[in-house]
Amino acid sequence: MDEQRQAFEDYSFEVTGRLFDQHGGKLEQLPEKEQEVVRIWRLEADMYNGGFLQYFCNWGYENFEKTQQILTRLGAVQSLAIITEYEQAITVLKNDERITELWDIPKYMDEYLNEEQQQRLNELDELYWENPDDIQLLGYNYYLKQDA
Repeated sequence: MDEQRQAFEDYSFEVTGRLFDQHGGKLEQLPEKEQEVVRIWRLEADMYNGGFLQYFCNWGYENFEKTQQILTRLGAVQSLAIITEYEQAITVLKNDERITELWDIPKYMDEYLNEEQQQRLNELDELYWENPDDIQLLGYNYYLKQDA
């Protein structure tokens, strides 16, 4: 990983650490730019760890929407398209009364999505893992470069 990507990754870990160490995990207590960095960190960490379902179920719809806005500002159009398509595919579950928390979504996906649709979701995760927009570099250029 080159210096710029590493600088943004380090910065995102620093900001996320501060979120918990100084603000008890209350995102709204961070300045807006730092909230955005945390949202990028959430996306990157969970997408590369367990994929979109892990990300979405851990952080919820509001976080997802705000992250879409951030990706738009960063110009991360391919990553934005990937997570948007994935979220649209799982919206078929939103009116299921058995869904009482987000982590219920994976339990019932088989009832709503056929094999081909589920394969597409796997493909979307894999497309994200190819790092099509280089979000770490975009993050560096957007959040750190002007401060350098």
